[in-house]
Amino acid sequence: MSSHEALNPIHPAVLPHLDPVFVQLYNEHVANTPAGPIDLSVLRTKYSVLYSYGTGPAPDCARVYDSEVTGHNGDLIPVRVYEPATPGPWPVHVDYHGGGWGLGDLDTEAHICKHICVKANVCVIDVAYRLVPEHAFPIGIQDSFAALQYISAHGADKFNIDPTRVSLGGVSAGGNIALICAHLARDAQIPLKLVAVGTPTIDDISKYKSAADAPWPSMQSMEHAPTLNWARLKWFDNLKWQSIASEGPTRDAQLAAVKWYANALQAPDFTGLPKTVIYTAGCDPLRDEGETYARKLIEGGNEVAQKRFAGVPHPFMHMDKDLWQAKEFIDMTADHIKATLHQ
Repeated sequence: MSSHEALNPIHPAVLPHLDPVFVQLYNEHVANTPAGPIDLSVLRTKYSVLYSYGTGPAPDCARVYDSEVTGHNGDLIPVRVYEPATPGPWPVHVDYHGGGWGLGDLDTEAHICKHICVKANVCVIDVAYRLVPEHAFPIGIQDSFAALQYISAHGADKFNIDPTRVSLGGVSAGGNIALICAHLARDAQIPLKLVAVGTPTIDDISKYKSAADAPWPSMQSMEHAPTLNWARLKWFDNLKWQSIASEGPTRDAQLAAVKWYANALQAPDFTGLPKTVIYTAGCDPLRDEGETYARKLIEGGNEVAQKRFAGVPHPFMHMDKDLWQAKEFIDMTADHIKATLHQ
């Protein structure tokens, strides 16, 4: 499989837009790494430490343990539970990790989950939804919503949480999952207080042959952005659609299950959704579609907080050791969760 990202010096078109602190961090740890063929199984073993060179220490929770919940079609899927030091029942924040639908696990956003647990004084449940291409898209959404249904129905007894005080969150593909699950929760009358996401994927880029075809200026200006560029986005997108059968009734059924999930802007109803926080990154190809989704929520009459963090690329929140933007992302996310779930 060909490389989806050239790990070498930052493209000159993007360099002036990046925070010098990130540039130094990237140049020290990434820029001189030779680009080679991408092996999915190898990449999966390394993905959760991909940005560890910039990840700061996280506070200790009172208890962290692994468990299981019911996913799509009744199958059990893993979760990791982070408990605060105060006595329960606790409000709960449900996290869906990033990774382009085909990468990521319960270690990917562990440091963010720990920060949220301690700073917001909530139980955090991180969901390990199944991945493409071995499972058909939209398995990540299907598993994640089934997990939310389980937590809402059984979490009081199993996890000592208060099912009337629930928030959702995630980064990148996980942010997409959280946003879509908010629509599904509303329709299923599952109470949600808040959705707080970072750099979410929104659009279906399989429609575009090149970055120039996309309607988003950020897709063109940040086509060669470090850590997530157009080529890498297409690699992830191809992985997603490769999970769908090539022909026959299985393909028909799988495509029917995709519904509007491939492009969250096509959701049929933008009214009656919970308060939503959307954080974008200035040097992220996905920036403009995330901000457009925020505007659609506002047009639907929903409460929205939206902020663009300038000078940083798509996965900046993993680099809180060095980037003030990452520290602020974590602190602001925790503050929103704390204020909303404890009010």
